[in-house]
Amino acid sequence: MASLQKLTISVTLISLVLCFFSSRSVNAVEDFIAQACSSKECNDILRSDKQITAAATKELDLGLAIMKLIIAQTKTTHDYILKKTAENPAYADCEKLWLDMGPGFMRILDTTTKNKGYKEDTDDYDFHDIGEAVGRCNSMLEEKKIVDPEIKKGGNIVSTLMATANNALTHQKLNRGSQN
Repeated sequence: MASLQKLTISVTLISLVLCFFSSRSVNAVEDFIAQACSSKECNDILRSDKQITAAATKELDLGLAIMKLIIAQTKTTHDYILKKTAENPAYADCEKLWLDMGPGFMRILDTTTKNKGYKEDTDDYDFHDIGEAVGRCNSMLEEKKIVDPEIKKGGNIVSTLMATANNALTHQKLNRGSQN
């Protein structure tokens, strides 16, 4: 009988410890996402992606997962623009800009992965420089009097994700620097 009580107490203690640590990891995920995001749209995008929430236990992993999501969104938007270009050649300049963003973001992802975060002072600049194509495309379309909500939506998502990945990676770099 005494051993049964000890077993019950042990199981209860183990359950409490597991519950404590699992809630701590959920809070860490929530904290990293909340820290990286500055808008409801950003929170909605990140929390709806299982790979992002799985990676949100470390700032570096979160930043890299968001970069992968940026690359996927860039491809999706480029594919849409490619179809529009076949219908209307006025989209050709935007198509080229979005096409070039994919490999540019891949290069930044590869470098950031290899360096385990932002290493050089220009890493965040290089990242944003590639993303400037979103604004250039929008300006080109406006000059041609083309309003395309789908391209605008894709551009907004990429811009939001870029700011979010940059927040996570900059914060990670600052924390890494303060530990040295």
